[in-house]
Amino acid sequence: MMMKIPAGTVIIQEGESNMDMYKIISGHAEIYTGYGTEYESILAIKSKDDYFGEMGLFTGGKPAVYTVVAYSDLLLLRITEADVDEFILKNHVDVYKIMKHFAETMYSMKFGMDMVMEDRTLSSNNARLKKFSGFYSKMFAQYNATMMMDPMAHFNQKA
Repeated sequence: MMMKIPAGTVIIQEGESNMDMYKIISGHAEIYTGYGTEYESILAIKSKDDYFGEMGLFTGGKPAVYTVVAYSDLLLLRITEADVDEFILKNHVDVYKIMKHFAETMYSMKFGMDMVMEDRTLSSNNARLKKFSGFYSKMFAQYNATMMMDPMAHFNQKA
């Protein structure tokens, strides 16, 4: 089903159950973690032919791990659980694109977690400079460096 979404609309809210996947036909959407909080970080900007919401659809509606906001007016194709079988049969190239994105995300997360575990294992008190290849590894490294300098920094910010 096609949907028109005005700019500024929150389409998926982090922490809420989502059962739909969306393909952007036109416009742009922003993907955030911590949206509206002091920890807000933009993860991605999605545009024509990109997808979002696939995690909710393929995990049976588990809480969203990010917030999606329409950056500009959007025209979206909404794919529901009832539509997914037909979508897969008719859109094999898009399904491959979604699977490839899942694999790249898992690889990036694994790389970032390996960096954190390596630093924890070495128990170094000094932040080390490393070559960073992706958003997640940069975020893990930033967290790790902050924790090495002041292990209570994250908790003290919340107080």
